[in-house]
Amino acid sequence: MKNRILKTALLTTLLPMVVMGADSNLSNNNDPFFNDPAFKHFQKMQSQMNKIMEEFNQDFFNDSMISSRFKNHFSNGLGTIPNTDLVEKDKSYELKMDLAGMDDKSIKIDVKNNYLSVQAKSEESKEKKEGDKIIQQERHIGLIQRGLSLPKDADAQNYKSTYKNGVLTITIPKKSQ
Repeated sequence: MKNRILKTALLTTLLPMVVMGADSNLSNNNDPFFNDPAFKHFQKMQSQMNKIMEEFNQDFFNDSMISSRFKNHFSNGLGTIPNTDLVEKDKSYELKMDLAGMDDKSIKIDVKNNYLSVQAKSEESKEKKEGDKIIQQERHIGLIQRGLSLPKDADAQNYKSTYKNGVLTITIPKKSQ
């Protein structure tokens, strides 16, 4: 029991010093821990980890590496969750969903057990000509989907929807009380 208390006391005394030494700027020669042999291995480990992370960042985030690694695995596009607002009105609920660039014919709305799901799919641009090289591509290509539970008083089967300027609006009446 005494050994356990002694170890705990020793750890609570030394641990803050170790953390302080590890967190401090280890290249500062004025730091009392800088020349302490007990912290030399921390300096070496920090230097090695910094080098490993720099190499990883250079390799992993190289444009050609990203395009080959991710485009091959996700050529159909990752499912994306669009920004959505659901607002309660006097006699209905209004859902607005950002679906910019989607063809309105690709939008599918499904309601089951008061659960609303929306899917839309965008295709890769046909404008690309042979020899064109994409320098930067941020617009989503592929499947976008979102599902959400509706309030209990929503008459989900009688919804109405419109799609204008990249925004899908779904109006869901409330059930009569």
